[in-house]
Amino acid sequence: MRPLLLSLFAISATILNAGPKVHTLDVGKNPESVTRGWGGDLFVTIMGERGDHPNAAIDGAIHRVDADGNVSQFYLGGLQEPKGVVFNGEALITADKTHVWRIDIAGNKSLLAGPAQFPQAPVYLNDVALDPQNRGVYVTDMNNAGQMSGPNGFRDVDDPVTLNQVPAGRVYHIAWDGTVTLAIGDSANMLHPNGTFVEPDGRVLAASFFLGHIVAAYPGEQPKIIASGHRSADGVETDDQGNLYVTEVFTGKIWQYPPNGRDPALLHQAQSAADHYLDRDRDLLIVPDSKAGQLVFIHL
Repeated sequence: MRPLLLSLFAISATILNAGPKVHTLDVGKNPESVTRGWGGDLFVTIMGERGDHPNAAIDGAIHRVDADGNVSQFYLGGLQEPKGVVFNGEALITADKTHVWRIDIAGNKSLLAGPAQFPQAPVYLNDVALDPQNRGVYVTDMNNAGQMSGPNGFRDVDDPVTLNQVPAGRVYHIAWDGTVTLAIGDSANMLHPNGTFVEPDGRVLAASFFLGHIVAAYPGEQPKIIASGHRSADGVETDDQGNLYVTEVFTGKIWQYPPNGRDPALLHQAQSAADHYLDRDRDLLIVPDSKAGQLVFIHL
């Protein structure tokens, strides 16, 4: 695997006071998720235009970043709003609204799972995470994300009427043969799950975008809250030492919790922190900043 030569990137660098070194790299419009793939290169999902823009349904893409920081278009065609992405050693796996796709090294796209394969038709698929035993992937369905917002932003979480109007989301497991099973079902602790991660022992983490909870559960169990206070939470992941990393879309905040789960440290303030990738080999946290159109590299 080639080293990531950050010194050769055409990037800006900043040093936070008493904090980690941070680099940024421009990668495209509305980057959402990132992973390492073939040759150790980075692959970034690009949501492109959103909402009512005429290109919103056709310009979803995946960009490739090589070891010298060169950004190129790896895949374009048939993706609307790709979000979570992982690499299973053979293909990129990405979620796009109601479908989960495989894309091979030649850019061939094939369906891993579509609406008909889910126990309940998905509404808004978001993040994907590898099964630690490589039997498939986990994917979050945020459900109807529009119902969590009012005229002034988020609805009030303390209003019981509002909570009754916000549908719960789900976490599914998709086997490599396309079989979909429910891993974590409806829960009042997990409204609109966004990011997800699966620890080596099979415990599933999920970020409740609406409530701001980080929850954890083994498949089939009810999720328990392990951290709170992160409304618009997106990426969630633990490292080998038990540190927990959380990113927030609306605030741009990037957090690190110590293994004891208390007193999180603010690692960096981006514009809009999306679904991150923890590069364990290089001690890097790589976070797409959707509003800035950049990857943020945080040296841990």
